[in-house]
Amino acid sequence: MSNNPSSFRQYSTQISSALPKPALEWRARAFETSVTQENHDRLLSESKVFDAVRIIEKKDQKALTKKNIRIASWNLERCKKIKPSAELIKKNKVDICLLTEMDLGMARSQNLDTTSVMSDLLNMSQAYAVEFIELGLGDKKEQQEFNGISNSWGLHGNGILSSFPIVQSAVLPLDPGGLWFNQETAIDQRRIGGRMAVAVCLLVPKPVWFVAVHYESLLGPKERELETQNLLQQIHSLCGDSPVMIGGDFNCRGLLEKGLKGIEILNRPQDAEPMFQSFLEHGFEWKDSNLSEPTTRNHPWINEPLKKIDWFFTKGLKCSNPIVIPAVDETNENLSDHEMILVDVSFD
Repeated sequence: MSNNPSSFRQYSTQISSALPKPALEWRARAFETSVTQENHDRLLSESKVFDAVRIIEKKDQKALTKKNIRIASWNLERCKKIKPSAELIKKNKVDICLLTEMDLGMARSQNLDTTSVMSDLLNMSQAYAVEFIELGLGDKKEQQEFNGISNSWGLHGNGILSSFPIVQSAVLPLDPGGLWFNQETAIDQRRIGGRMAVAVCLLVPKPVWFVAVHYESLLGPKERELETQNLLQQIHSLCGDSPVMIGGDFNCRGLLEKGLKGIEILNRPQDAEPMFQSFLEHGFEWKDSNLSEPTTRNHPWINEPLKKIDWFFTKGLKCSNPIVIPAVDETNENLSDHEMILVDVSFD
């Protein structure tokens, strides 16, 4: 990842009620295109899907009248099990959902618009932005499982569901893009795009910004620090002095790799992951909105150490009662490889 600020894509406040659909033939040609950064950037520009946030609001939503709201952050791992995932959110009385890894027209998730389906099931307004155009069926396991089925859209991104009116929104790119198009280790899951966050300003009851974030999984602490600096520069420009809540999958494996355990994870995470120091220096806190317990979940075919990689970072908000909710349905089947994290926010 380049550390040259000019190489980063710029954030966009463009809003759309619909996203353009990359044609199947175009995606097939893109998959066969030679692997260069120049080709990636050309394809990204041609696609026209990365510069806008899709906003679809439910009618009759009003600004907050109660004193407490509950926020969820959840990496839904493609959102393959939509109905039970929505039921778990509803069961926990969530008001705002910060969601990552949301498919739109992928064979692995029944070619559904997963954010829109969740929005309808929960009767919440939605903001959705694209992180990647998927040129294949997904990872190696997904390629085997869905072999012979085509992606109808081939989009993958992050979204926010809200019980309150959406005042403003933006898509915040975190890197120049192209790593999953160019990197040899990612060729089995070839993609156009790069890591990003989607942000919305909601009336709860005063304007508050909520940001759903997904950091890169292939890189290390130094690169995560660079993503953080880019994220915070954009948030400062976009949000000014307004309260902000950031939630998502930060892929900060350095905490486990450095052997941090228990309360150490909350007290001194910057010893292993310098991104935490940047959040601190920009006025963000995490101790009142997080637990130290792991937030990943192994599938039966995976045996890896569990990690604390999903976090909330808050500025100007009063947070309490952080919870980690097991990502399982009523039969104890996994809904995702990430647990859902919750926190309450109160307003005087």
